[in-house]
Amino acid sequence: MMVVDAAAVADMADLDTADRVAELRRRLAAMPGGGPPASARSTAPAAPRPPAPAAPPRSSVPPAAPVHPEGPGDVAPVLAGPDPVASAATGVAASAPVTRPPAAPAVAVPGVAVPESVAHLVPGGVLPAGRVTAVSGSATLRVGLLAAATASGARCAVVGWPELGVAAVAEQGGRLDCLALVPDPGPDPAAVVSVLLDGLDLVLLGPAVAAVAPSRARVLGGRVRAAGAVLLVGPGWPGAELTLAGRHCRYGGLGAGRGRLASVSTVVRCSGRAAPARTAEWVAAG
Repeated sequence: MMVVDAAAVADMADLDTADRVAELRRRLAAMPGGGPPASARSTAPAAPRPPAPAAPPRSSVPPAAPVHPEGPGDVAPVLAGPDPVASAATGVAASAPVTRPPAAPAVAVPGVAVPESVAHLVPGGVLPAGRVTAVSGSATLRVGLLAAATASGARCAVVGWPELGVAAVAEQGGRLDCLALVPDPGPDPAAVVSVLLDGLDLVLLGPAVAAVAPSRARVLGGRVRAAGAVLLVGPGWPGAELTLAGRHCRYGGLGAGRGRLASVSTVVRCSGRAAPARTAEWVAAG
């Protein structure tokens, strides 16, 4: 785990802004994990759709019964239904079979992994790369998202959340060596976030980072798209395209006022601009 705070960057006090940014990027590049950028990899490919059953050829006329002429008195069978269109050359009803185009292959959605029980709520089963996603409610949900992302090898940063318990991330299966912390981003958190987006897969803004003006949010949104990263913000952030809200519903392992907390169940609700709201229950280890 790398902590980037005032003490860690004290040795950069004599550097100008460009050199500070370069040094910060060098330190971020030294983090393990990672690999291809989030925009170029998919940690949860979309489930392939089952092939559609082949449709029988559509025809406006039923198949004609075979005719076996046995003499001049034989009568040709009468076809039920609409009058067939006969070919001038053959006199046989013309019916072109309708062919169905082959199904398109499933396309993997680039992004960062989420807990398995929440994957069906988000597009392609991942936090979509190049998007701004708002997370509200339970802090357990934020911790779970960090744990799932770092466990898959994604390099993540948390900005403005000094109270974050990194032990909780590890208990959920996360990798602390893929996690960078910026407890105090200073007077301009957006500038720090811009640098982090260039070098990491996911950046989460903690409660200490307030929502910015819509104009600044649009600039950051463009940076997120250009970097192919994931930006997790708090409620009320302008321009968030997806919203995940968590609410604790049940606790496991506790008896009648005693016992050890073994699990926390969280109801997660996902909503977006062009998708109906859906919910799922996610059980995290206590």
